[in-house]
Amino acid sequence: MELKELFFSSNEKELLKSNRESVNGFLRSVMRVVTVILGVFMAVMAAVSFKFDYAYSYKKVYLVFFFLDALLFAASVFCKRCSEKHPLLLVYTFFVLYLCFAYAANFSNKESQVYVSIIVALFMIPLLLFDKTWRVNAFVLAGMAAGLFLSYKFKPKPVFSSDTVNIVVYTIAGIMLGKSFRLNRLKAFEAERVLTVERNTDSLTQLANRRKLFEHLRLGNESLLLRPTGMFMIDIDHFKQFNDHYGHRAGDACLGAIGRCFSEFEKTHRYKFFRYGGEEFCALCWSKNYMELAADAELLLQNVRDLQVPFNIEENQSGVVTISLGYAAFDRNAMDYDFESMIKITDAALYSAKSHGRNCARGA
Repeated sequence: MELKELFFSSNEKELLKSNRESVNGFLRSVMRVVTVILGVFMAVMAAVSFKFDYAYSYKKVYLVFFFLDALLFAASVFCKRCSEKHPLLLVYTFFVLYLCFAYAANFSNKESQVYVSIIVALFMIPLLLFDKTWRVNAFVLAGMAAGLFLSYKFKPKPVFSSDTVNIVVYTIAGIMLGKSFRLNRLKAFEAERVLTVERNTDSLTQLANRRKLFEHLRLGNESLLLRPTGMFMIDIDHFKQFNDHYGHRAGDACLGAIGRCFSEFEKTHRYKFFRYGGEEFCALCWSKNYMELAADAELLLQNVRDLQVPFNIEENQSGVVTISLGYAAFDRNAMDYDFESMIKITDAALYSAKSHGRNCARGA
């Protein structure tokens, strides 16, 4: 393995970016587990240091770091915003605390001794710290350098020699194992993410599917802020005739073009589009009122017409593929929130658009 490969992993940046939510969840779980384990260890050893004379010199070290660890655990539990958005900050803080404890434990006794706690720390940190490889390794090597400096400065030469061999060997072993662990974990996160995307995405239009739509709607039962304030129900005009006239391959191409059009619209106008089934689509928004929905509906109709997908049959006067659209606005604070009723109301608006000649939008 080249030295460069220890610090920079190919494709790691992209994997971390696309799986940030999973990585942050892993970091939060690591944070909870390691703070609890270290806290229990400190509490037990503090009790032992009071009972037995040979461990009495460590008493202050165990007590100080027990309280610091408890504060960090409380921060991870009660400062949810920081814990959810910046778990790395808390994790790095914990490992700085852990390294400081390891150094303090080694030098709290006047007798010079070979490193034990610091070797364990430098070996374990690369296995638990989930970040970019170069940053993890830089952190661990900084800890190693600090340990070697302290050993050189304050310990006899024979002890320093033993420390140097042990600390370098275990640090390198931790770095190599840590890199392998992170990459394997990232690949597992990526495989899970891809499966989730495929399960919730319509393969033809690349829009979210009906399953994902109802998942979003059910979230409204759990939180007022997650309740949609507006809905579109959309139907491609005369799509059965389009398929019969041009063939199913052209029909698939048409659906793909419509899907790309809706994807662009949702990026710029804060909607989420779904393929409801066949030639039917649905869209949700969480910040629009009735007038804004009406304006956006007209704009979306024009965007589809601008695709200029040819459709020259007698039933279709425009000569291009068009859509009919029904829209409705909802009060998220209403006591009778019911997403099935929302669909029925918006679907009735779509039916009104169809009955008024298609290629138009109607509100409920």
